[in-house]
Amino acid sequence: MAISAVLSVAFFGGLAWLITNVGMGLLFGGNPEYRAYRSTGGDPFFDSLPRIFNRDSQTVCASGMDEPQTDFDPPASWKFRCPRCNARVQHRIDVCWSCPYGQDSDSTAYFGRYGNVKPPEISDADWAEIKRRHDV
Repeated sequence: MAISAVLSVAFFGGLAWLITNVGMGLLFGGNPEYRAYRSTGGDPFFDSLPRIFNRDSQTVCASGMDEPQTDFDPPASWKFRCPRCNARVQHRIDVCWSCPYGQDSDSTAYFGRYGNVKPPEISDADWAEIKRRHDV
């Protein structure tokens, strides 16, 4: 009876995992942020499980990357993440306080993580300049 219960849970759990991953792929497969989430190890099924089954932090579940270990605690109002080290930053494209990302105007990590998606807080002129520097 125990073997039957384990096999039933494994079968239906696997089926739920398959449906969740295929469904999310069909719905969001063309979204660069979703592709970046998947490429960093994100899984829509396991990341949605309650804490008792998924011991990852919210940061890991949302981005697939750990929060940097440091004494500085960024304000809670900083909602964006550095595309290189995953530290919370004030703006989507910003100079990171944790790593040197952005100091040399190299936005390769941003485009690698988010694709060609223009952040809403960046003006069209600034975005055109960022893309021009990236494409050079």
